[in-house]
Amino acid sequence: MAAVAGHDQQKGATLSEMLDVATRRTVGVRDIPLVLLAPRRLFSRVEDVAAWGWPLLILLTLVTLIGYAEVQTELIDREVGRRVQERIAQIDETQRDVVERSALRELYEKEHKKGTFEKLLMRIQVIVAEPTQALAAALLVAAVLYGVVALTGRKPEWHTLLTICVYAGFIDALRLLMTLVLMLCHGTLEIYTSLTPLTRYLVDLEQAEPVQVAAVSGLLSAVDPFRVWFWVVVVVGLSVTAQLRGWRAWLICTLCWLVAVGGRTGLAIASVVNVGGPNG
Repeated sequence: MAAVAGHDQQKGATLSEMLDVATRRTVGVRDIPLVLLAPRRLFSRVEDVAAWGWPLLILLTLVTLIGYAEVQTELIDREVGRRVQERIAQIDETQRDVVERSALRELYEKEHKKGTFEKLLMRIQVIVAEPTQALAAALLVAAVLYGVVALTGRKPEWHTLLTICVYAGFIDALRLLMTLVLMLCHGTLEIYTSLTPLTRYLVDLEQAEPVQVAAVSGLLSAVDPFRVWFWVVVVVGLSVTAQLRGWRAWLICTLCWLVAVGGRTGLAIASVVNVGGPNG
């Protein structure tokens, strides 16, 4: 009996040690800063367990709070108000001597209603669409990587891949935070971390078609250090966790980056077509 009791005690101690080791190795909320400072150290501790729950919740909360802060600064209201005044001034310049005063008031009212709708859309975008986009990006990229890993013959680890994508998402949250800070410093929404502002030097904004301008702008938006940083971190995560190594990891992440570029460019073109029609 003593021997059996000793064996059970030893077995219990072994299981306890294994659980302690697993607990120490599993990443958590306290490891979030490591994705910015030491991603290899972070991903070397990733296990195929659901350790992404709290970090994902914090990521979505952070993105939502950044959007809420942007709304509270009233930059959106001021920017939309400025656009409305510009459109009204253009109406005054072109229509004041052409239409009756009652028709002119209707045009003014139409522009004000349009501005109110624009404010609502922009608020929804920063508070609702950005967190939804962060969630969808993590799930979609993890699902694509899962399929690719399976095709290579390795056993894909869903929790590992989703953990990599969730932690990499904090880089995009940093981009949103830096953009907000720059918006507050310069008092404008026209802040970009990509090469989008170069559109005006590559395309004649007055002569070119809106679709062409949107296409060039969408392509330049891909050249963003934060987006490149995101994919580099994903490559590091794939390599360290041995899900994908070497050129395979770089190739798949480069293809995903190109697909994302095409998606953003297509959305930019679609928005122009929907607003102005095929002929601008």
